[in-house]
Amino acid sequence: MRKALYPAAFFAVALTAFAMSSSSPAAQSAPGKVDFVRDVQPLFRQYCIGCHGPSQQMNGFRLDRRRDAMRGGTIAVIGAGNSDGSRLFKRLIGSQYGQQMPPTGALKPEQVAIIKAWIDEGAVWPDEASGEAAVAPPDAGAVRLNDALRKGDTAAFRAALNESPAGARLRGAGGVTPLMSAVLYSDVATMQALLEKGADPNSRTDAGATALMWAVPDLPKTQLLLERGAEVDARSDDGRTALMIAAGLPSSMPVVKLLLDKGANPSASGPALFGMTNPLAEAVSTGDEALFKLLVDRGADLKTAGPGALAIAKFTHCESCAAMIAKASPPMFLSIAAGIVAPPIGDGRLTRDLIEQGADANARDPEGRPLIVAVASSDAIPIETVQALLQRQVDVNAKGPIGETALDAALQRGQTPLVELLTKAGAQRGLTPVPAPTTFKAADSPRAAVTRSLPLLQRTDAAFLQKSGCVSCHNNTLTALTLSSARQRGLPVDAGMARTSVSKIATYIESWRERALQNIGIPGDSDTITYILMGLAAENHPADAATDALARFVKTKQLPDGHWEVLAHRPPIESSSVEVTAAAMRALQLYAPRAHRASYDEAIQRAAAWLKTVKPRTTEDRAYQLLGFGWSGADRSMIQTAGHALVAEQRADGGWAQIPTLASDAYATGEALVALAESAAVPTSDPAFQKAVQFLLKSQLEDGSWFVRTRAVPIQPQFDASFPYGRDAWISAAATNWATRALTYAVARTN
Repeated sequence: MRKALYPAAFFAVALTAFAMSSSSPAAQSAPGKVDFVRDVQPLFRQYCIGCHGPSQQMNGFRLDRRRDAMRGGTIAVIGAGNSDGSRLFKRLIGSQYGQQMPPTGALKPEQVAIIKAWIDEGAVWPDEASGEAAVAPPDAGAVRLNDALRKGDTAAFRAALNESPAGARLRGAGGVTPLMSAVLYSDVATMQALLEKGADPNSRTDAGATALMWAVPDLPKTQLLLERGAEVDARSDDGRTALMIAAGLPSSMPVVKLLLDKGANPSASGPALFGMTNPLAEAVSTGDEALFKLLVDRGADLKTAGPGALAIAKFTHCESCAAMIAKASPPMFLSIAAGIVAPPIGDGRLTRDLIEQGADANARDPEGRPLIVAVASSDAIPIETVQALLQRQVDVNAKGPIGETALDAALQRGQTPLVELLTKAGAQRGLTPVPAPTTFKAADSPRAAVTRSLPLLQRTDAAFLQKSGCVSCHNNTLTALTLSSARQRGLPVDAGMARTSVSKIATYIESWRERALQNIGIPGDSDTITYILMGLAAENHPADAATDALARFVKTKQLPDGHWEVLAHRPPIESSSVEVTAAAMRALQLYAPRAHRASYDEAIQRAAAWLKTVKPRTTEDRAYQLLGFGWSGADRSMIQTAGHALVAEQRADGGWAQIPTLASDAYATGEALVALAESAAVPTSDPAFQKAVQFLLKSQLEDGSWFVRTRAVPIQPQFDASFPYGRDAWISAAATNWATRALTYAVARTN
């Protein structure tokens, strides 16, 4: 598991303050139109650039250059046009999403109002104030060499090198040299040929990366570069060194040892999601005990590992690593780690271990959520953890940031043994349940229902991309898959809006290309990336350097037994290792770099083999296992057996439930039908399929949506993305995508 999702700073126990309400002076708009140079840039220079500028970039975020500021740090930050969803604004007005900024003291209300207005007006940042140095145009010879290497075209590479030998020393698009492309796509012999032509092993991309950073964990390539003078401790603009990258990759012991032998700093640090990381923290994410101990033996300071690394050691079952970190750390780190292994990151079962080791049972996360509320928010129904908390006399009715109690959280999963335990302990609800909408309007046919939903989904897709600064599975990539299915059946899709969305998503992943090559994942890592790649493929987006980088990142995260591990516990869409394994396998099928197809095929085969061994527990598991069987070309008998098992879970009302203790809903029913149809496990004329179609038709609301309640602990600021239902909007958008896509299969294909 990756360290980036388990940061220390995110779970600092002391941070319990709430953001100001929208009626406070700080949230009010500044009068008149804001001028960036006159009004905003001076505030950034005075209060922000010391920590987010050229000398240091906390959390990977800098505010002295437009390109970097708009890209964000380890997550989107500014959110142009949408202060409600802007982490920058939220951090200025309170501590709900981390320590309030600036750390030296809050800005004056009128200063915050200026920044809010600037964001809401579109965060206009003029060219003359961009702070960006002019970039030399790419050399045509280097571009040809890079292109030939990426395509695996040896003949074209040799011809281009003979025609333009100087290109070996020059830079292509993004500052990528042919030597760097050879590291990614070719072999040591090609690298040697380029070095003989004068290639510089220390040349940097526009993001400050070197060939050595891309070479790890390939030992022969790393050896060659070091022999030719590659700087072992070169640091990229994202704060990564070759050692930091290598330590977080599986089977990297030989390369890590070589880098250390050449003088690499075992205590180098750089930004991660809401915190910092270092080689120790990266090593523990792989669960490699020997690698972790090697770094300690070579001088890495255990005190710098942090509570995030302690939590990850628990996740990866490296108990000796966890014990070493805990022994070197202050007692409060146990309490922080106990929160990290609870939702929204872990499922709460490991929290018990840390409580028994001395973690504070009354600790709260940065949003003010008590441990008992966080743990009760788990689909794992961690009875033993809650019992351990109750034995330590925690307040069973302690409330979270919106007034929710542990009983409220547990009831989101229906009537479970955990609800019974809490009720017997005296737990009460803190929130009044909000009635579900009832303005149902059944369409006359699947075609009519889909036609009603598509405009809503496309509006939401566009609004989320515009306001969030990132790409969402709920609102964007699932929509791309829905639109593709609708288009194949001649259903009305706004082609212009779809093209715009694909273009924005392509731009977004290009902004992450360099980071992915440095083992820095888009938040959500493989889970998020695989959805993005599947969505792009559905819209026929061609493979490019960005998709190559994302596919490479996903491949490196595969575990030895062939599966991928989900990196958060935010059910249903981010909670299943079956889902992320099937989706990762599919993403590699769709976007494996041509030059390395064979090694990607081997990874795909290992994933397919693992899917055959796993026992599904939820509808998400069953649906994605069936999809995985279909994608991998499993035997028809295996597909049909899995399909019949999924049909057996259908309720009397025609729908499926996400988990046994919940009622049927559009999310589970939609994904079940999609899996049955795409795998051809049952024909769409099957009575079970048609009964589910009727369930979806009857439960559609008048505006074309389906409503599903969220049970995931929120980690992002809520904002209006043009979909109804407030805090239930994102899961309802996902459910509407699944339901709409399912209904497309009940419509005949067109030529």
